[in-house]
Amino acid sequence: MNTTVKRNSPTIRQEEIIDRTLELVRESGLGGLTTRKIAERVGFTEAALFRHYRTKQTLLLGLMDRLETMLVAPIRVIADDEALSFPERLEGMVRHHTKVVREYDSLPILLLAEASASGDPVLVDRMRLVFRHYLSLLEGVAEEGQARGELTNSVRPDCMALLLLGAPAALAIRHRLLPDETAEDRFEEDLIPFLMTTIDSREGRTI
Repeated sequence: MNTTVKRNSPTIRQEEIIDRTLELVRESGLGGLTTRKIAERVGFTEAALFRHYRTKQTLLLGLMDRLETMLVAPIRVIADDEALSFPERLEGMVRHHTKVVREYDSLPILLLAEASASGDPVLVDRMRLVFRHYLSLLEGVAEEGQARGELTNSVRPDCMALLLLGAPAALAIRHRLLPDETAEDRFEEDLIPFLMTTIDSREGRTI
């Protein structure tokens, strides 16, 4: 199920503003984010900033759009790649999520947690849409993989999807609170293959 909402493409200047906003969020979270700080980081006045994003909320929605672009859009491509087996698709999706966690300092879970805690119903709904879209992609691959006999039927597709989403989410928490590059390398080298071996039902699997 594709739950992506069509939006106007951001301008080059809007992309720059989102880039600088991402830097600030990675440094200090959403809680201390102000339009003044964003304007200063970009080199604007606040009045100039509001010519590109009329409100702070519309700017934050642009941030959510960027999150969907960096996290969900590539995962959708992997999910639809018919050259890959279903276990390979799920592994690729988990590895991409892990890559985003490590490269962007746990940004997905940071945005999810802080947007949910903000009390802003528009932001909460937007994050809910991103989360639902991601989860539906995992669940869809899991369900079809089970139907084709490539994935174990010992767990329901929705539970398998939660497991595969939850592992990178747990890594994101550790990355934020207890950063350890060696442990994160082990996550990629040991835990992801272990998870895939657990759910792969093919004979002679090589994962």
